[in-house]
Amino acid sequence: AGPILMSVNPYKAITLPGGEDLYSEERMMLYRNSTSNFASSPAATVNSSLPCHLFQVADRAYNSLLASVMSQDGEPHMEEEDPLVVMEKDHELKRRNHVVRNQSVIISGESGAGKTEATKKIMQYLARVTKEVGEKAIKGGGNTEKKVEEKDETTTTTTSSLEDRVLSSNPLLESFGNARTLKNDNSSRFGKFIKISFNTDTGSIVGATISNYLLEKTRITTQIEGERNYHIFYQIFSGADEDMLAKFKLEDGAAAFRYLGNRSTLKSRRDASAFGETMACLDQIGISNEEKNDVFGVIAAVLHIGNIDFEVAKNDDNHSGGEKAQMTEATSNSLKSACALLGLDETKVSEAILTKLLSVGGKTIHKPQDVAQASNKRDAFAKLVYSSMFLWLVS
Repeated sequence: AGPILMSVNPYKAITLPGGEDLYSEERMMLYRNSTSNFASSPAATVNSSLPCHLFQVADRAYNSLLASVMSQDGEPHMEEEDPLVVMEKDHELKRRNHVVRNQSVIISGESGAGKTEATKKIMQYLARVTKEVGEKAIKGGGNTEKKVEEKDETTTTTTSSLEDRVLSSNPLLESFGNARTLKNDNSSRFGKFIKISFNTDTGSIVGATISNYLLEKTRITTQIEGERNYHIFYQIFSGADEDMLAKFKLEDGAAAFRYLGNRSTLKSRRDASAFGETMACLDQIGISNEEKNDVFGVIAAVLHIGNIDFEVAKNDDNHSGGEKAQMTEATSNSLKSACALLGLDETKVSEAILTKLLSVGGKTIHKPQDVAQASNKRDAFAKLVYSSMFLWLVS
């Protein structure tokens, strides 16, 4: 295991003496190469003149990754090595050309400890290091270097765009996967594994993937007093214009929807600005306007699904397992709006919620659902829709 850094969430921005931000770009470059080659020297040390910092952890992982790339040049011939050592599997793996040791930074802690912010700062550092590599690559002069420089400039432009896309993933994940809890105003309600790939020859970012798991689906349909649904729901009502709200049948505001607790007081002042940031990040990762409409259509559809109510069907005899449910006439428009936004057949969705298919003796039986069962199926449908959209967006 590598070094362990214990950081504490101060719940406020920290400025150093002189007014400099603790996570400013100047601080980033101060910690660049602050760690020596850990991969190749057991006696390697850290620049002790600098205080412990998240940037130092990121710099160590980055340098260790690049330093782990080994070449067979200068390696002893097999006849000159100890035969017993050669037989060891680990030693044989090290002998291979261009062996890379992947580096991991594990960020853990209880809710509100600062895991999300720590992840963002480390990713910002890695992206800035990549920009520095690109800037150095295009420096130089002379006509003899012209073709090489043009290629490097093209590469730098592409890399810069990729860096922006990597960094844009953080605000998006927060908007669609974070929520306000009693302990934390920006709590991640899912786990994530972020893998950033580097070109070991140039040190530049070449790609990134995000794997998420255990999204808190129950939050989509219910929240306890004082907590909120996912940020994106409130961002729409705070930042979207009237035309957009009308397009998705959201003119009545957050208080009109069951899945938002029928409360409008839970909106925050930051929701409006966060909505603009979310829209910009969707552009950064290459989401088209049509796809953005689809994303917000899905979000609106989830809210409309939550407003579907059920009642006991009139003039119907009781049956085993409870009373037959039907959708209330007052909420039929909610079903209609949700199906229109999702491109689904209203009749088939209604049938799927109100009945259960049973196969008995090779025959299919439609068993009516009672009010409680229909309500559970409605909520399960909403959870499936939102979680599927979240998975698509992350991938």
